[in-house]
Amino acid sequence: MFRGRYEHQLDPKGRLALPAAFRRVLNDRSEPTLVITAHVSSPCLVAHPVEEWEQFELRLSELPQFDQSVMLLRRLYVGSAMDCSIDKQGRVLIPPVLRAHAGLEREVYWVGGMKTAEIWSKAAWDASVESMRASVDHDVLSKLGALGI
Repeated sequence: MFRGRYEHQLDPKGRLALPAAFRRVLNDRSEPTLVITAHVSSPCLVAHPVEEWEQFELRLSELPQFDQSVMLLRRLYVGSAMDCSIDKQGRVLIPPVLRAHAGLEREVYWVGGMKTAEIWSKAAWDASVESMRASVDHDVLSKLGALGI
Protein backbone atom coordinates (compact mmCIF):
# COMPACT_ATOMS: atom_id res chain seq x y z
CA MET A 1 0.00 0.00 0.00
CA PHE A 2 1.16 3.50 -0.81
CA ARG A 3 0.86 5.87 2.15
CA GLY A 4 2.49 9.04 3.30
CA ARG A 5 3.68 12.21 1.61
CA TYR A 6 7.23 12.59 0.35
CA GLU A 7 8.92 15.63 -1.12
CA HIS A 8 11.30 15.05 -4.02
CA GLN A 9 12.80 17.14 -6.78
CA LEU A 10 12.23 16.68 -10.47
CA ASP A 11 15.55 16.77 -12.31
CA PRO A 12 16.06 18.82 -15.53
CA LYS A 13 15.40 15.70 -17.64
CA GLY A 14 12.01 15.12 -16.00
CA ARG A 15 13.10 12.22 -13.79
CA LEU A 16 11.56 11.85 -10.36
CA ALA A 17 12.92 9.60 -7.61
CA LEU A 18 10.46 7.20 -6.06
CA PRO A 19 10.26 7.38 -2.28
CA ALA A 20 12.03 4.40 -0.65
CA ALA A 21 8.74 3.33 0.96
CA PHE A 22 7.06 3.19 -2.47
CA ARG A 23 10.01 1.27 -3.97
CA ARG A 24 9.55 -1.36 -1.26
CA VAL A 25 5.89 -1.74 -2.28
CA LEU A 26 6.88 -2.10 -5.94
CA ASN A 27 9.72 -4.55 -5.23
CA ASP A 28 7.06 -7.17 -4.52
CA ARG A 29 5.70 -6.70 -8.04
CA SER A 30 6.83 -8.33 -11.25
CA GLU A 31 7.49 -5.26 -13.40
CA PRO A 32 9.51 -2.15 -12.48
CA THR A 33 6.97 0.02 -14.29
CA LEU A 34 4.22 2.42 -13.30
CA VAL A 35 1.26 3.46 -15.41
CA ILE A 36 0.99 7.21 -14.90
CA THR A 37 -2.00 9.23 -16.02
CA ALA A 38 -3.55 12.67 -15.59
CA HIS A 39 -6.10 12.94 -12.77
CA VAL A 40 -9.52 13.78 -14.23
CA SER A 41 -10.40 16.58 -11.80
CA SER A 42 -7.24 17.67 -9.98
CA PRO A 43 -3.97 19.18 -11.21
CA CYS A 44 -1.95 16.06 -10.41
CA LEU A 45 -0.93 12.70 -11.80
CA VAL A 46 -1.92 9.22 -10.64
CA ALA A 47 0.63 6.40 -10.63
CA HIS A 48 -0.63 2.82 -10.79
CA PRO A 49 1.42 -0.35 -10.45
CA VAL A 50 0.92 -2.27 -13.71
CA GLU A 51 -1.14 -5.00 -12.03
CA GLU A 52 -3.52 -2.46 -10.49
CA TRP A 53 -3.87 -0.67 -13.83
CA GLU A 54 -4.71 -3.93 -15.61
CA GLN A 55 -7.43 -4.66 -13.04
CA PHE A 56 -8.80 -1.14 -13.53
CA GLU A 57 -8.87 -1.58 -17.34
CA LEU A 58 -10.65 -4.92 -16.97
CA ARG A 59 -13.34 -3.36 -14.76
CA LEU A 60 -13.71 -0.43 -17.15
CA SER A 61 -14.01 -2.73 -20.18
CA GLU A 62 -16.96 -4.49 -18.54
CA LEU A 63 -18.96 -1.25 -18.25
CA PRO A 64 -21.36 -0.02 -20.97
CA GLN A 65 -18.93 1.48 -23.50
CA PHE A 66 -21.35 4.14 -24.78
CA ASP A 67 -22.28 5.46 -21.35
CA GLN A 68 -21.19 9.12 -21.25
CA SER A 69 -19.31 8.74 -17.96
CA VAL A 70 -17.44 5.69 -19.22
CA MET A 71 -16.49 7.47 -22.44
CA LEU A 72 -15.29 10.48 -20.45
CA LEU A 73 -13.16 8.27 -18.20
CA ARG A 74 -11.69 6.40 -21.17
CA ARG A 75 -10.83 9.60 -23.01
CA LEU A 76 -9.45 11.62 -20.09
CA TYR A 77 -7.95 8.96 -17.85
CA VAL A 78 -7.05 6.02 -20.08
CA GLY A 79 -6.18 8.31 -22.99
CA SER A 80 -3.59 10.10 -20.86
CA ALA A 81 -2.02 6.92 -19.42
CA MET A 82 1.61 6.13 -20.19
CA ASP A 83 3.88 3.27 -19.15
CA CYS A 84 6.81 4.75 -17.22
CA SER A 85 9.75 2.51 -16.39
CA ILE A 86 11.63 2.76 -13.13
CA ASP A 87 15.38 2.92 -13.72
CA LYS A 88 18.07 1.22 -11.62
CA GLN A 89 18.42 4.38 -9.48
CA GLY A 90 14.70 4.21 -8.59
CA ARG A 91 13.68 7.15 -10.80
CA VAL A 92 10.69 7.50 -13.09
CA LEU A 93 10.83 9.60 -16.24
CA ILE A 94 7.63 11.70 -16.29
CA PRO A 95 6.69 12.48 -19.92
CA PRO A 96 6.47 16.22 -20.77
CA VAL A 97 2.72 16.15 -21.50
CA LEU A 98 2.02 14.73 -18.04
CA ARG A 99 4.42 17.17 -16.37
CA ALA A 100 2.54 20.00 -18.09
CA HIS A 101 -0.86 18.71 -16.91
CA ALA A 102 0.27 18.69 -13.27
CA GLY A 103 2.41 21.83 -13.50
CA LEU A 104 5.45 19.89 -12.32
CA GLU A 105 8.60 21.94 -12.22
CA ARG A 106 11.11 21.35 -9.43
CA GLU A 107 9.50 20.64 -6.05
CA VAL A 108 7.16 17.66 -6.21
CA TYR A 109 5.18 15.61 -3.71
CA TRP A 110 4.44 11.92 -3.94
CA VAL A 111 1.19 11.32 -2.03
CA GLY A 112 0.12 7.80 -1.12
CA GLY A 113 -3.41 6.78 -1.99
CA MET A 114 -3.29 3.11 -0.90
CA LYS A 115 -3.41 1.24 -4.26
CA THR A 116 -2.14 4.24 -6.21
CA ALA A 117 0.07 7.25 -5.60
CA GLU A 118 -0.45 10.83 -6.71
CA ILE A 119 2.22 13.18 -7.99
CA TRP A 120 1.65 16.86 -7.23
CA SER A 121 3.56 20.08 -7.67
CA LYS A 122 4.29 21.42 -4.19
CA ALA A 123 2.37 24.64 -4.92
CA ALA A 124 -0.74 22.82 -6.20
CA TRP A 125 -0.69 20.38 -3.25
CA ASP A 126 -0.38 23.16 -0.68
CA ALA A 127 -3.27 25.10 -2.25
CA SER A 128 -5.41 21.96 -2.53
CA VAL A 129 -4.84 20.91 1.08
CA GLU A 130 -5.72 24.38 2.32
CA SER A 131 -8.95 24.28 0.32
CA MET A 132 -9.81 20.74 1.46
CA ARG A 133 -9.25 21.55 5.12
CA ALA A 134 -11.47 24.61 4.81
CA SER A 135 -14.26 22.47 3.33
CA VAL A 136 -14.32 19.92 6.18
CA ASP A 137 -17.50 20.55 8.11
CA HIS A 138 -20.01 18.70 10.27
CA ASP A 139 -21.66 17.04 7.22
CA VAL A 140 -18.36 15.59 6.01
CA LEU A 141 -17.52 14.28 9.46
CA SER A 142 -21.03 12.80 9.82
CA LYS A 143 -20.70 10.97 6.51
CA LEU A 144 -17.36 9.50 7.58
CA GLY A 145 -18.92 8.44 10.88
CA ALA A 146 -21.78 6.76 8.98
CA LEU A 147 -19.17 4.78 7.01
CA GLY A 148 -17.74 3.56 10.30
CA ILE A 149 -14.55 5.61 10.11
